[in-house]
Amino acid sequence: MKYYGSLDGALEYHSMSAGGAAWSADGVADAQRTAALVRATRSLDGQYGERYPGKPTQGRAQSLAWPRSGAVDHCANEALPDNSVPIEIEHATYALALVELLTPGASSPSFTPGAVNKRERVDVIERERFGPADGVALTLDMQRAQLAEVEDLLRCLLVNRGATQCILRA
Repeated sequence: MKYYGSLDGALEYHSMSAGGAAWSADGVADAQRTAALVRATRSLDGQYGERYPGKPTQGRAQSLAWPRSGAVDHCANEALPDNSVPIEIEHATYALALVELLTPGASSPSFTPGAVNKRERVDVIERERFGPADGVALTLDMQRAQLAEVEDLLRCLLVNRGATQCILRA
């Protein structure tokens, strides 16, 4: 298995979503769709793999992070089958694959760590940057686009690995 889901599953998923028409647009070949699914799967496993519950069913020999043993749906408090990929993972793959189809590489950008803009003015050009020298750690995850649809789909599966929560107060 090179990716989660199927071409037919992706077509069905996108036929019901706003903006999903690009998935089935004329001129888009199945090879492009398949490549987008592969990139989306790799990106999902790269971004979220350490937060997936349980462990790969076949251990290190398994090429993808799913299926997993000991995985739990935290919202329903139910064990997930050891021999299947949850529908949430497939749907998250389809959502991210559309981004990848439209902009290949968008979910796993290459970047050179350095500094990011803190403030930028266009007229009479002014730019203020900050980075590690200013005590700001720049990570790959900070450079990735976060797709809210993917976050929403995975919320019941992901394990909080010591991340701190930000509480906003009015």
